[in-house]
Amino acid sequence: MVLTADNYYTPEADREYMSCSQYQRFCECEAKAMAVLEGRWVEEKREAFLVGNYFHTAMESPEAHEAFIQEHYDDIFKKARKKDAPPEKYAPYVQADNMIEVARRDPLIASLLNMPGENEKIITGALFGVPWRGRFDKYVANGRLIIDYKTVSNISELRWSDELRAKVTFIDSYGYMMRAAVYTELEKQAAGSTEDANFVIIAISKQDYPDKEALLLNHRQRYDYELEQIKDRLPDIQAVKTGRLRPRRCGRCDYCRATKQLQEIRPYYVLMPEFREGREEEYADSAGAGSVLANAQPQGPVGDMPSVRGFD
Repeated sequence: MVLTADNYYTPEADREYMSCSQYQRFCECEAKAMAVLEGRWVEEKREAFLVGNYFHTAMESPEAHEAFIQEHYDDIFKKARKKDAPPEKYAPYVQADNMIEVARRDPLIASLLNMPGENEKIITGALFGVPWRGRFDKYVANGRLIIDYKTVSNISELRWSDELRAKVTFIDSYGYMMRAAVYTELEKQAAGSTEDANFVIIAISKQDYPDKEALLLNHRQRYDYELEQIKDRLPDIQAVKTGRLRPRRCGRCDYCRATKQLQEIRPYYVLMPEFREGREEEYADSAGAGSVLANAQPQGPVGDMPSVRGFD
């Protein structure tokens, strides 16, 4: 399957290619990942996600930004109280405009934005025998530079990581080192090189006075660790994705809560993390369970996903 801007975010592309977002979804909850893949569950269109893409398209080009605004006009603008009154944006988008200006006014960030390169570059390759896809926010071929735009609540905030058993920055909290490792490997395959490209995140915070950073993620030892994690997990993920293994429920995500069916009375201590156990997806147990899952979806009828950028 040849990927284009029109078919990148489609079920067909999801089935044929692994992506960083799909991989993270499988690691978090196999049952939800399969429900999304099979169209039985539609991710809720969250405001933070749209605001992030509003910022992304502004970094891309005026044409892309205007197209995004028109597509999501009712999400961005309030309904006019008076006839012929100028449209007013909701507060998160007013703040996003401030973030965009902060990025554009910074000389270092502006120099990165103005470098000649390709926006929203689609790239494909293979990792451990599995086809992967990625989409660089910006790729500068001359010098091999990958640029990723991120909007975060607070650049300096530390969050607890169950996996690392420590407080970590937003880089680790959202799995950006994994993404950098994957994108770097795909870029090396495309460039026919053994040297890592530079991977830079331009981060802008959503605070009243937005913070900003340009962060270099290059760290070969950390990349090797992330790729080892993928190598270890990918066989089971592919087995679930292709139907050779039944997906397990995490029991805590929105999909699991919405489709939960109690099977037994359990002791109280199973609520502790060390006693939690994944449970196989119930829909595979009986032919009639599929209708139960469909009725449990709070988002309403399954339809086309909104066309947004910067997701994978």
